[in-house]
Amino acid sequence: MIDAVERLRYLSSALGTGYLGNDGLNASFRCPKCQHKDKNKLVIKLDDEKWHCWVCGIKGRKVSSLLFKYARESLQGWLQKFATSEQRKFIDEPIKEEVVELPEGFIPLTKSVSDPDYRAVIRYLDNRGIGEKEIWRYRIGTTLRGRTRRRAIITSYDVEGKLNYWTARAIDDGTVKYINPKIDRIDVIFNEIDVDWTKELTLVEGPFDLLSMGGNATCLLGSSLLQSHALFQRIVGNQTPIILALDSDVKKKTHNIAKLLFSHGINVKMLNTGDYKDVGEMSKEEIEEAKKIAQVWNPINRLHYLINTISSGSMF
Repeated sequence: MIDAVERLRYLSSALGTGYLGNDGLNASFRCPKCQHKDKNKLVIKLDDEKWHCWVCGIKGRKVSSLLFKYARESLQGWLQKFATSEQRKFIDEPIKEEVVELPEGFIPLTKSVSDPDYRAVIRYLDNRGIGEKEIWRYRIGTTLRGRTRRRAIITSYDVEGKLNYWTARAIDDGTVKYINPKIDRIDVIFNEIDVDWTKELTLVEGPFDLLSMGGNATCLLGSSLLQSHALFQRIVGNQTPIILALDSDVKKKTHNIAKLLFSHGINVKMLNTGDYKDVGEMSKEEIEEAKKIAQVWNPINRLHYLINTISSGSMF
């Protein structure tokens, strides 16, 4: 059994006053990197020592790595008092990051290439209302060979400009629609480099919905958002107001996401796609109008939705 109070007292002397949560294991501090002014957003689990900041996203597996970076004068004392003999042999190893690389032969669609497959990808995008402006903004490309040939590849970069994801959408029927890198999406915030956390943020399901949405937006890379997701943590850490613009066939999931965000103090709106399946089928003008009249979410909305699903027999 760890002595949480003693560990909290030591870390408070190193990082500034910290506060122990109701569970007796999670302690919160002001982040030494981003120095968020409103609340203590750096959370340290005092039992397994994992830590992360809900605002800027820094994280680690052991307290020793945190102290090594931001309070080195307190590191040796921590190791002597709380580390195992094995841990004292070395400073905590950094988290091994998953490396994402562009598909081999990636070519931006902003170049002048006469290859027929290259031109076919551009025509496909044009037919979907995605022009040169979107190609530049979302850094879209393709390849001329391999499994990503005849696919539009949308790339994603983290807040530091490092590639963290991509998705390759087939332009032909009769084949696998999407190819993605094999990494855990839980830590991926799609194109965070373009996100302004201080402004209202629109969440859509996939990257192609994002191309249609424009503005301050990102995608879930699916239809779920959990507390463990980096996207959720950044939203809550920055108290970013949200518009949910998910597909019409996942209303139950949309309400569940809204409920989760609302429970953490987030202002949430729900965008109505009307007769369209998703925002990818809507024109930019229709999307802008729908955003203007997006409904503010509250628990009563969800109650009405559940009542309606019971009435129609479609709740399950």
